[in-house]
Amino acid sequence: MGTGIPAVIIRGILEGGKTTFIIDSIRNGDFGDLGRVLILTQEDGEEEYDNAELKKFNAAAEIVEKEGWNSDNIYSIIRKYKPQFVFVEYNEMWKGDNEDDTFIPDYFDIQQTIAVIDGTTFATYLNNMRQKFVDMIKASDLVIINRCEATPATSQMKNNVKLINSSAAVIALDEDNNELRLVSDLPYDVNGPIIAVNPADFGIFYVDTFDSKERYDGKILDTVCQAAISRGFPPNTFVAGRQAMTCCAADIQFLGHLCAYENNFKVKNKSWIHLTARIHYIEIPGIPEEQIIFEAINIEQVAPLPEEEQVISLM
Repeated sequence: MGTGIPAVIIRGILEGGKTTFIIDSIRNGDFGDLGRVLILTQEDGEEEYDNAELKKFNAAAEIVEKEGWNSDNIYSIIRKYKPQFVFVEYNEMWKGDNEDDTFIPDYFDIQQTIAVIDGTTFATYLNNMRQKFVDMIKASDLVIINRCEATPATSQMKNNVKLINSSAAVIALDEDNNELRLVSDLPYDVNGPIIAVNPADFGIFYVDTFDSKERYDGKILDTVCQAAISRGFPPNTFVAGRQAMTCCAADIQFLGHLCAYENNFKVKNKSWIHLTARIHYIEIPGIPEEQIIFEAINIEQVAPLPEEEQVISLM
């Protein structure tokens, strides 16, 4: 952490629920005792700030027009309010060629970046504003999808977010802002001891392993995937995964988990393999979250998948 003013960035599209999230967080004390709070907002949306009410929580809001979103003006506002904590409500639609469109003062100590997305317009923005939408998710530590229903469509939205940013936490909320804990509409059976994952479904499997330890820990995976080997890996390990398109053809990355194997197996970099492995979740000192490790039971080299099937995508 730095020594500047602690700040949280709230990103999203107009009327996506950013203001409601900030107001509720202040009312409920979700971020703890923040001291004197300033909300810098770039829009006057459907939900408005009531400074009389905010004053009860030692908070105030300041609307900054686009032409005023620059270093000098923000500094003058900071001097006026002398905040101990800042919420920056950032409108993704402002992003353009001007560097001040996304300016964040270097005297802010960014604690967290949160994207707040309206679940009813998720697909529309993903399809029609893909790059802005993907950039927003990639830059976020937490993605909150609100106005959701307990349907497979919500599971699909969470899967899409995880494919774009596997390290981000994802929360789905219903109309009353209660968290939805969903059983994903998975295309494979997780009830037996062996989980057979079709190669086309590897992306769904990869995403779900992060949030559903109880489904996979100790189970046996059976799938066709690729092996990626690097000099930096421990001996007798590789990453078992797939090339995945998370945004567009220019944004392809390798998704997978580390796999450990015995000397009797021969594994070549970039080879296609039929992998049978036990799934483990293990704690590693210094890393806050459990890591997913495959323990190879059997490895067989196979012919590559047809070229049109080698890159997976759920977008």
